[in-house]
Amino acid sequence: MIKRDGHTHTHFCRHASGEETERFILKAIEQDFTMYSLTEHLPLPEKLLREIPYSQEWKDSLRILDDDFDGYIREMEKLKKKYKDRIQILVGAEIDYLPDHMEHTRTMLKEYGPYLEDALLSVHLIRGNGVWQAIDHTPEDFEKGLMRYYGSYEQIQLEYYRVIKEALKSELGPYKPNRIGHLTLCNKFQCRFNPKKEVAEDVKKSIIDILDYMARYNYSLDVNTAGLYKEYCGEIYPSPWIVDNAYKLGIQLVYGSDSHAVADVGRAYKVFEKIITQTHL
Repeated sequence: MIKRDGHTHTHFCRHASGEETERFILKAIEQDFTMYSLTEHLPLPEKLLREIPYSQEWKDSLRILDDDFDGYIREMEKLKKKYKDRIQILVGAEIDYLPDHMEHTRTMLKEYGPYLEDALLSVHLIRGNGVWQAIDHTPEDFEKGLMRYYGSYEQIQLEYYRVIKEALKSELGPYKPNRIGHLTLCNKFQCRFNPKKEVAEDVKKSIIDILDYMARYNYSLDVNTAGLYKEYCGEIYPSPWIVDNAYKLGIQLVYGSDSHAVADVGRAYKVFEKIITQTHL
């Protein structure tokens, strides 16, 4: 099995550590990774940043450094060439599915898609209190913006997976990503709002429907270990039972550290290996 990290961030990410991307790459080389995808966030539309109900400081953290995605591409290409004899680097992006801003996403993909060698399609925002709310900001924000709006943790999950399914079916053009990022990100605060980690039958059905669709249309799955390091999550995104079902359906499973700091590179790769080994048994 190729040792690959398919989901990482860079110093262009303003909510990351700010450490130079070259240090991330050197850490990956030290850990014997042979393929390393740089998947920085595609810039969000200005209209959305004005609308979301968060502090200006937090909104600014969602931007890319200097609002310069061209600079990101150029700098990552230089690093790719510099280390080409030591590791295969793929220059890519993490693309948010934004139902109200499809034209923005299509325009960005049309412009930058030809330069992207890898990409993920992710959902970080769903409707709540009449505005777009982050699914993964803080437990307090989750409670205020989503729990009070939907009335239950189960209903939030159902809405999140409905949006994931919508993202899978969306028309984003020829450069649409074919891998779904952190499929169970809605569980980031599960230990607080769903401490028994119960999966309701209708939620389970929604997830299985998503996996069936992914298998049918050749989507791959980000097996993202970041959730293990979140205080109120305590497991990978997605949960091991989902990884097992994905494997049985023939969906390609791609390890993702979701590194936002050099210390994150390669985190819990052995957990990923163990889960993959168990799915093969």
